[in-house]
Amino acid sequence: MALTEQDRIDITDLVNRHGHLVDAGELDRMGELFTPDVECDVSDFGLGSLHGLAAIRDAALALGQANPVGHHVTNIVITPVDEVTARVRSKGIGIMAAGTVGSAVYDDTLTRRPDGWKISRRKVTARRTALGQPDPLEATADRAAPGPRDVLAQFRQAAIDQSAEALGRLYAVDAVHEFPFTRPGLPSRLTGRDEIMRWTTSVWQANSFKYERYRTLAVHDTADPNTIIVEQEALGADFTLPNIVVLSVRGGQITLLRDYVNILAAEAVIG
Repeated sequence: MALTEQDRIDITDLVNRHGHLVDAGELDRMGELFTPDVECDVSDFGLGSLHGLAAIRDAALALGQANPVGHHVTNIVITPVDEVTARVRSKGIGIMAAGTVGSAVYDDTLTRRPDGWKISRRKVTARRTALGQPDPLEATADRAAPGPRDVLAQFRQAAIDQSAEALGRLYAVDAVHEFPFTRPGLPSRLTGRDEIMRWTTSVWQANSFKYERYRTLAVHDTADPNTIIVEQEALGADFTLPNIVVLSVRGGQITLLRDYVNILAAEAVIG
């Protein structure tokens, strides 16, 4: 079935309106764009698959300052499927508060409803490499995956940048992040990339502290070549936070991070 000219206008307006509403912080209006049972796959950014309007809203709020300050949608291509369904592919350009720019692809399934066209499924895929170039974090047949020292460096940079995208890519889907020294009210174990990212981004959003660099005191190899023990300090403008980390990786991704952070010192930094 061919779409009418008005259908194409309405669908284009719908896809474009997403950026305006999100950038304006009007997250309670997501029902104007998505069906109530929408599925939004943002696993490429380490955020898993979100189901429903509330989940999309909560994820955006949790990202806080890690959200782009501007969403710019281009290259909209509309393909009709049947009388009530269309597929739409578009390009997204995201501008961050620090001035960095990223590119993504939106693959949407739209459904015609009594109140108009709505997005029922969205998959967002990051565009990170130039034409024909391999993803730098993916293992290939002729190149070994990053080892624990390389992953440690990438992890530190992601924490300094407070980049949810970069950090999410470093955790395996089934990763575990543990805090052996904790207190009531704080987690001792986060299981799975989705849970780790939700907790981490919520901490970033709720607090103003920021790491500026790390100081390595020692790195110890273990009997497992994929596991290292790191003595380090995280440094900010007016604080030094010591800790010991046990880091295990598989295929260039973190499978276990056991973080022996000093909780009392960390709370003093966070305030």
